Amino acid sequence: MRKLLNCITLMLVAFGLVMTGAPDAFAKKKKKIPKKPSYVGAVKCNGSCHDPYYQAWVNTPHGKSFASLKAGEKGDAKKAAGLDPEKDYSADPTCLRCHTTGYRQKGGFKPAGSKTKKGKDTSTAIDPEEPNKEQVGCEMCHAAAGGSQFRVVMKNTKGDFKKSDTEKYGMRWDYANVCSRCHMHPQSPHKDEKFDYEASKSMVHDKEKYFSEDNMDQKLEKVEDRAAETAVSQEKPLRIEEWKFKKSGKLKFKKGTRPYSTKKKKVLYKKE
Repeated sequence: MRKLLNCITLMLVAFGLVMTGAPDAFAKKKKKIPKKPSYVGAVKCNGSCHDPYYQAWVNTPHGKSFASLKAGEKGDAKKAAGLDPEKDYSADPTCLRCHTTGYRQKGGFKPAGSKTKKGKDTSTAIDPEEPNKEQVGCEMCHAAAGGSQFRVVMKNTKGDFKKSDTEKYGMRWDYANVCSRCHMHPQSPHKDEKFDYEASKSMVHDKEKYFSEDNMDQKLEKVEDRAAETAVSQEKPLRIEEWKFKKSGKLKFKKGTRPYSTKKKKVLYKKE
């Protein structure tokens, strides 16, 4: 009987200890931040944290950028750039660099025919019903090398983060500068066309009409607090890449132009 009572006592003590630490034991474990940045695609932002932004983006030119490369699409824009409006440019690497997300970079868009050395198909799947890396997605404007890292920071903090918390992982706050990454880049056939940043930014994602009872909890509560902060990249914009393509189709960035160093794990700014 004494052994039974001792056993019951120990069980009760153990149960008490577990319940005392219950908040920590049952708290949602924070995810580990990946060691290196990589592109994850706009779909990752839909269905979890930024649904209205995604839904609004789908209906913008950025959300339809891949389709605009096809023959017969955006004829006037192609003519203005000296391009053949009846030609299909959806396999042209020079176009895909700015018309897709993270073209040929880690986690980014890989065109049809991409394979490993062993012949495994690694090309990006394209779903007409759910635009993703084949378009100009979130990370082309908000990330220097992909959002896999700062996305975890956002989730772990439930949106309560400072600009510096994400900027160190390559999140960009130099939006006016980042638009020139493609719209006015020397290698773009559209570089001589007029680009109005102030007029264009309002069309990126007109999100308000996409909020509903189901996603109202995704309103960015700290956006005004962050607006009062000044990120380093707002005062000292990041570098803009210069690139070329090898015969193999591999994307090669010119040394000293990349905006993020995976080796040094830091963002790189323009020289004054």
